[in-house]
Order: sequence, then structure tokens, then C-alpha cells
Amino acid sequence: LKLGFNKFPLLSHFPSFARKFPSVSNLQPFLRTSVPGRKMGDEDDEPKYKIFVQGRDTPLEKGSQQYTGHGRAFFVNGDTYDGTYVEGLRRGKGCYTWKKFGDSYDGQYEENKKHGFGKLTYRNVINEDDEDPPEEGAPPRGGEYIGYFHGGFRGIPENAAPGSAPSDGTFTYANGDVYVGQWKAGKKHGQGSYTYAKDKTKLIGDWDQGKITVGKWVFPNGTFYAGHFRYNKPFGEGVWVFPSGRQLTGQYVQKEQPNEDDPPPDDDEENPAPRPDPKVWCHFQCGEATAVSGGNMLSSLPDDA
Repeated sequence: LKLGFNKFPLLSHFPSFARKFPSVSNLQPFLRTSVPGRKMGDEDDEPKYKIFVQGRDTPLEKGSQQYTGHGRAFFVNGDTYDGTYVEGLRRGKGCYTWKKFGDSYDGQYEENKKHGFGKLTYRNVINEDDEDPPEEGAPPRGGEYIGYFHGGFRGIPENAAPGSAPSDGTFTYANGDVYVGQWKAGKKHGQGSYTYAKDKTKLIGDWDQGKITVGKWVFPNGTFYAGHFRYNKPFGEGVWVFPSGRQLTGQYVQKEQPNEDDPPPDDDEENPAPRPDPKVWCHFQCGEATAVSGGNMLSSLPDDA
């Protein structure tokens, strides 16, 4: 068994609405001008738009203001929204498509934000006009999230108490990795499991701000490591448990690797900019080996244990 640990990058569907609306090519004259009144969207700086409703060939004069019903909005940047409005706001079921990468959200809305159950799809494409192209060696873009949203983010809000609202969701990454579990403010937070497509190993445990803090590293043959984690890698005391019943205790020591690409220290001590996790080497220092017999080591404990 290789005990090194340098492999963790870590990173139902609602049908689209079919309505008879003018084609995009016929909308160009309307999209050249902005619409007065209230903007709608997840961003304060969302571009202006024109909204069409069934049975009309021209957009509503006041945009979505005070409008209730089904409509389709065309934004000047190429984005579209097809769904329900209530008193001028996106509420209920709808589908929003971003032109830049072709990403789409199909699900529930509340107060113009993704809220409730929905499906968010990230396309695995590269925009040639993007001013910030992806860095060499960066994880591939793309993936799909199916689960709950609150206030535009995956999971529950940042200040919400655990269990105060549904926060479960499944994220399937472009490389085939899958995370199933709880989310908070768009990050993995709470109970969850991350499965690596490459070797079928899993991280199962408690997550905090997108990183696992305590849990198990499970292998397909039943071997697992249980302990604490830092930077999504084992750290501190833990135990290896093998299908035979043998256990090996010890601790993982992390050593940071020098990285010339690290940003310089932040001059703002009160509000420092977030820094990326350092790259670390992990070394397991063996302790005592124990043989355990009787019962199945991999059985789940009863609920009241």
C-alpha cells in the first residue's frame, strides 16, 4: 500500500420551456437599445434586456416591470432567460443561458436569484475572446450541479445555521469526479463524499469551506484511512484500517513546498486577500500495528452508538 498523499486537486433536471417567440435574428433591432426601468438578475450590473411574451411580436415597453406570467428575455450581451415572472421578478421555474460559455441554469427562482431546486450546467469550452485565458495545467472547465440553491449560491447562505434549509447537491466535474453532499454559500460544507474517477478512491467526512477536515480516505478494496485533514490532505494523527482487520496507527506530517508563483504578502493586514493553499508533501510516520478479530471492520455502527 502506498501511503503517500499527493493526489487531491479537489476541485431533477427541469425541462426547458417551449414557447412561440420571435427568433433571435429578428430581435437585433430591439437589442440595440436599452430598456428603462428596473434591471433584473443575479448581478447588480446585469446588462439591459428586452422581454417578449407569448402572442406579441414586440417587447414589453417597460421591460418586466410589474409583469406576471411567462416571458422570454434577450439581453444585449447575448444571454437569455425563458421562464416565469411575478410582479416583474424572476420567480418560479425558469431557464437562464449565458452566451459567454454556453452555461445554463434550469430550475427555481426567487427574487431574480437561483433559489430552490435546480440544475446548473457548466460547458467545457474555451472562449477565444476571454481576456483571462485559463492557466496552463488548470483543471478542465465544465461540470454539472444538481441540487439546492439559496440566494443564487449552491447550498444554504453563509450565515445560515446547519440544517436550517436543504443544502444537498451533487456536482459532477468535467474529469468525472463526483461530490455528493451538503453545500454552503457555493462551497462544499457539512457532510459529503468526493469520488475520484481515476482510481475510484473516496473522501468521506466533514467539509468546511470547500475542504475536508476530518473523515476517511477509502480505497475500492475496503482499505481506508481515518483521521484529520488539512489542505485536503491527511494531517496529524490517524489510523489505517485493512480488510483483514489489522490497523496501523501513526501520524501524517506535512511539509510545504516552495512555490515561486505564490503572491507577495498583502499590505492590508486587516483585510488580507485570500491566498491559495500551499503545495505540501505528506509523510506517514508509522506507530503501532494492531490485529483486530471478530465482527466486520467495515460495518456501519447503529444509529444510537
